[in-house]
Amino acid sequence: MLSESRTRNPQADLLHTSSRKDSGLPVPSSSSDSGRSMTSGELMQSAPLLAHRSTRRALYKALCFLLLILQGGVLDFYLIFTDLYRCSWIATDLVVVSGWGVFFVKNARSRRERACGFHQKSSMFGCNLGEFTYAYLAWLIYVIAYTPKVVLILETSILELVAVKVPCGVTGFKVAALLSAPLLFCLIGSVVLDLNGSTRHRAHSCFLSTCLDVLDSFTLVEMLLRNEVPSAYLKYAVLAAFFAALAAPVLWLYELTAAELRCAWLCARFATGLLVNAPLLAVRCFLVFVHRVPVSVFMLKNVFFLACRTLELVEQCAAVRGVRRLAGGTEPAQFSHCVSENDMCPHGYVNTLAVSQS
Repeated sequence: MLSESRTRNPQADLLHTSSRKDSGLPVPSSSSDSGRSMTSGELMQSAPLLAHRSTRRALYKALCFLLLILQGGVLDFYLIFTDLYRCSWIATDLVVVSGWGVFFVKNARSRRERACGFHQKSSMFGCNLGEFTYAYLAWLIYVIAYTPKVVLILETSILELVAVKVPCGVTGFKVAALLSAPLLFCLIGSVVLDLNGSTRHRAHSCFLSTCLDVLDSFTLVEMLLRNEVPSAYLKYAVLAAFFAALAAPVLWLYELTAAELRCAWLCARFATGLLVNAPLLAVRCFLVFVHRVPVSVFMLKNVFFLACRTLELVEQCAAVRGVRRLAGGTEPAQFSHCVSENDMCPHGYVNTLAVSQS
C-alpha cells in the first residue's frame, strides 16, 4: 500500500524529498541518482561552450605569436638593413617568442590545476595564481626586448637611410611601433575565460587607458621624427613617457592576478600614470608657451588624467584603510570579481565551502 501511494502521488514524494533536504536529513538514493544525471546533462550542454572558449583562446594565442614575429621582423629588418652585424637582434625575438610560449603553457597548467581543485601556490611577487597568471611577466619580457630596438632606431640615422631606400620606410616603422596595442589586446583575449565577467571588463578598461596613453605619447614621437622638438631634454622626456606607457600594463596585469588590494600597488599605479602624463604635459606646455605651437587636445587629456588618477588614489586608499579598520587590522583587504576561479569545481559549480571560509 505504501508503494502504491508513492506511485500514485509523485508530487507528494517530491515535496517530501525537498523537505528532507531543507531539514538536513539524508536524501534517498533515487534523488542522488537524479542529481548525477542532471550533472552529466549540464556537462553535455556546456561542452560546446568550452570548445568555443578553447578555440577563441587558441586564435588569440596564434595572433599574439603572429604580431610578435611581424613587429620583431620589421624592426630587425631596419636594424640589419643599415648594419649586418646587428643580426644578433634576431636572437632577442626568439627569446621573446619562447618566453611567451612558456607563459601560455604555465597559464594553461594553472587553469587545469584550478579546475581539478589543486592547492594554488603563490608567485614570486606574492599573488595568488588567477586568470591572468604570469601575464605581467610575459609583457615585461616583451617591453625589455622592444625598448632598446626603438631607442636605437630613433637615436641613429637608420630611419633616414630606410626612408630613402625602402618603400614605406618611416610609415612602416610607425605601424610596427604601434603593433603593441593590438598585441596587448590579443594577450587579454588569450587568457580571459568569461566574456561577461568583471575581470574582462576591468582588463579592457585598463587596455583602453593604456592605448590612449600610447597614442598620446606617440604623437610627440612623430614630432621627434620630424625634428620639431627643439631641446634634447624634451626629447628624452618624450621617449621616457612613451616607454612608461608601454610598461604600464605590467602593473594592472599584476592587479588582475593578485588577490590583495594594497595601498602600495595603488601608489605604484598612480606613479605610472604620473610618469606618463606629467612629462607629456610639461613638453606640451613648453611647446605652446615658448615655441607658440597650437594647443593639442591631448594636453587637456593629460590634465584630466592627472586629476582623475589623484582622486582615484585618495578614494581607493581611504577605502582600503576603512576596510582594514573595520576588520580590526587582522586580515588584509581582499577584492574579488564575484566568485573567483579558485572557488569553482571542475564542472563549473561553486565550491561553497571555499567561499564561506574565504
